Amino acid sequence: MALGFADITCISVMWTVVVFLYWALGQSLTYMGVRTAVGGYSPQDYFAFWPVAICFVVVNALFDNYHGNWMYPSAPLSPVEEFRRLFGASVLTHLGVIAFIGLRYQTTESIVSRFVVAASGILVAVSAQSFRNWIRAILFRLKWGQIPVVLAGAGDAAVSVATVLNDDPHCGLHIVGYFNGTERLGRRKRRCEWNEREFQALGIPYLGTLRDILPEAKKRDIKTLIACQDDRLFRRQMEEFTSWFTFIEYLPTARTFPVFGSRAVVFDGLGGLEMVNQARMKAKRFQKRVLDTVFAAVAFVGLLPFFVVLPALIKLTSHGPVFYRQERLGKNGKPIRVWKFRSMYADADARLAKLLASDSKIAAEWKMNFKLAHDPRVTPLGRFLRRTSLDELPQLFNVFSGEMALIGPRPIVEGEVAYYGDAYPVFSSVRPGVTGLWQVSGRSDTDYPRRVALDTYYVLNWSPWMDIWILVRTVYAVLFMRGAR
Repeated sequence: MALGFADITCISVMWTVVVFLYWALGQSLTYMGVRTAVGGYSPQDYFAFWPVAICFVVVNALFDNYHGNWMYPSAPLSPVEEFRRLFGASVLTHLGVIAFIGLRYQTTESIVSRFVVAASGILVAVSAQSFRNWIRAILFRLKWGQIPVVLAGAGDAAVSVATVLNDDPHCGLHIVGYFNGTERLGRRKRRCEWNEREFQALGIPYLGTLRDILPEAKKRDIKTLIACQDDRLFRRQMEEFTSWFTFIEYLPTARTFPVFGSRAVVFDGLGGLEMVNQARMKAKRFQKRVLDTVFAAVAFVGLLPFFVVLPALIKLTSHGPVFYRQERLGKNGKPIRVWKFRSMYADADARLAKLLASDSKIAAEWKMNFKLAHDPRVTPLGRFLRRTSLDELPQLFNVFSGEMALIGPRPIVEGEVAYYGDAYPVFSSVRPGVTGLWQVSGRSDTDYPRRVALDTYYVLNWSPWMDIWILVRTVYAVLFMRGAR
């Protein structure tokens, strides 16, 4: 219901903004003596279209955009899939409105503007998820509307799931407790192998053994189970689970798999999952290259004023060149030189060497992250450029040259390869990106294991919709300067 309210709020706000701006433009042109059809519309004419908001909710419900459905809420869609469906629902809804206008008025002299409808549809398509995220954040903070679930298992996969659900408002799931083992342990017997400390830190209580799941779930009227058990144990209790639970989420391992675009398969009654690694498809790689080039060209044209103003400001505020080229590793580990607007003093390398030699804490921070939270080498203007990510705009030149992609894993230096371990061959199989999943998921606020997981997930699960979603999220991350340093 909260997500439905967010959708209604989004479409109402976007229509109001577009209608007002369109009307104000018409008034301004009329005031200047310019004859135009824009001024012939009145904002009041659009009040009759309030049922469009209800239609948008209905279409979203048909697209299963409400955690399954309102009667039996389940786990949410992935953010990318939710964005894709919301985009499609908005386009379909507003195409319906345009069709209605054409059939209703049978003339180009209708009382409403098709431009207003089209512009509103685009704005709703790219912003509906943001309205939902704001609602989710409020509910998460107030502990309202969270779907209760129980967790079976206490291994690494269970800890990973519990950590995500405890920190991420998008999920909307609240773990009431976890179950593990076949015998209830006494107070004196240690349960460290169950990752007990991690669950205690997350505030998730131990409710009993795997045999206690069904009685406890019935007593608490919980209809969703997250099973992070060994396959053998899960199969043994499968029939028991299906006698009560409406939804069973089976996550036996914490490893990353190519699941976006995958589908369920059945071979004569044997069910399974076909995992699609889209990064290995030649047609998909060509499609990504075309999209990167088109999006980069559009971005360059739109951001052209910054390429004029920022170089002048850099030259006026500090001594040194406008651009700085930094060596990074590209596709298949090939060295590339990444373009950036200079954000540091000209003698930054000498300053860094002096800092690392004189301060052990700074040296440790640099060894861990290859960057400093409060870097004294950065100029005052450079701090602003970094906070807004404007220093990375020249990397569009790397995109045009084919060394980088507009969206992709973050480019790394040679010293960071060790952190990727066995995942490095997957990570390096694609071109690094100007922006990517890591950049819109906390950036400098995320630790290295999380960065590696995000980059690997992107490579294995790439899709055009993921790139579009990341672009939209990048705009919000830059505007609100989230995680940038």
